[in-house]
Parts: sequence; structure tokens; C-alpha cells
Amino acid sequence: MELQKPCAQTRCALLLGAFALLGACVQGVRLSDDDRARLAGQPAIHVLHYETPLPRIKAGGLAAPPAPTGVRRHAAADPAALIAQSFSRLLGKKEKLKNLHIEPRPLPPPVAKDASRYREKYRRGLVLELWVDEWSFAPLPADTKTYAMTLGARSRLARVEDGRVLWSTGRCSVGDDNRSLRLASTELTGGTRLRKLLAAARDECARRLLRDFDIRNGDGKK
Repeated sequence: MELQKPCAQTRCALLLGAFALLGACVQGVRLSDDDRARLAGQPAIHVLHYETPLPRIKAGGLAAPPAPTGVRRHAAADPAALIAQSFSRLLGKKEKLKNLHIEPRPLPPPVAKDASRYREKYRRGLVLELWVDEWSFAPLPADTKTYAMTLGARSRLARVEDGRVLWSTGRCSVGDDNRSLRLASTELTGGTRLRKLLAAARDECARRLLRDFDIRNGDGKK
């Protein structure tokens, strides 16, 4: 018996679903409606970021890649700090939060097991942690003088009192096949291209984190 071909509407729905997955973070803990309603009433939501490790740079061709310390110095900013600032700004606007407090100094790795680690410092409220677990540059197979940047970030929201996680996301990765996040090998340590790429990756990652945060618990509706 011949199988019936899917109708155009079905094919369109499947295609849109695939694009939605590509533009979202890996699923973690969803924020419940009750916890969402209590956000604005929290004494404070402390926005913390962990120091990003030096970037991984894969060698391409015969030339040795630049030193990671030189690339980090030229970037002139910690990717985790950039994403934390952008994400908290979007989150505050979306959820109408006026109790977000961004901590400017990075936390040393590794990432804390749970938020109760900060109980002595903050006493009450929530902590919104963000960290980058991948920052890498790899040469293109067809052009080893051109590098593609990949940035992967994670975030979680938890209570200080007991460390209970209210929301978390798996890795939010940008740059894999994004042509706009490419640069010449010489631009890893010179010019303004690297900083522009970091700004673009920051904005995209913050938007994806916000989309993930906005998904309602249980049914996936916004």
C-alpha cells in the first residue's frame, strides 16, 4: 500500500519546528508560573558571571595560531560578562523587573554546585548565574586563513536560601554555521572585527536565553 505524502501544511509545520529548535537553547529546568509571578517581589536578583577560560584556537595550515592570551587581551572583554549584561537587560524589560543587581566582578571557576554557596553574602533573594563553557576558533576546511568563532553559554536562576534551581538552560551555542561570525586569522589579534563578532554573539545568545526563559512550564507555550 502506498504511503500518503504529507500535506503542504504538515511539511511547513515540521520545517518551522526545526527552525525553532535551531534558534533555541538546549532544554533545562522550566520556570513555574508561581515562581515567575514572584520574581518582581524578590528582595534582589543578583546577576553573577563566572570568568571565561581562555579561548581554544585550533591550528590551521602551516602557520601557528595566535596565543589564546593574545586573543583574550585583544577581545578586551569577558564574553560571559557581555552576555550577562545583555541578558539581564532584556530580562528586566520583558518581566518588568527593577530588582536586578549586576555584579561587575567575575567569579572564579568552577561553577558552584548550587546557589546556597552565596547565602552568607546575599542572605535572601535569587541569583542568576551565567557562564561560558565554550569559546573557540577553528579554521574553515576550505580556507585555513579564515576562522569561525563558536560561543556556548549556560545560565540558571536559583534561590539563595536553599539553592533550589528555579530555571536553567543547557548550552546556548551560537556561531557553528553562522557566516557572520567569521574573521581572518590576522583579525584574531588586530583590528576591530573580533570585538564586533563578540557583540553580535552576545546579542544572539542573550536573545536565545530570553526565549528559553519565556517558555512556560509544562506545555511550552509562551
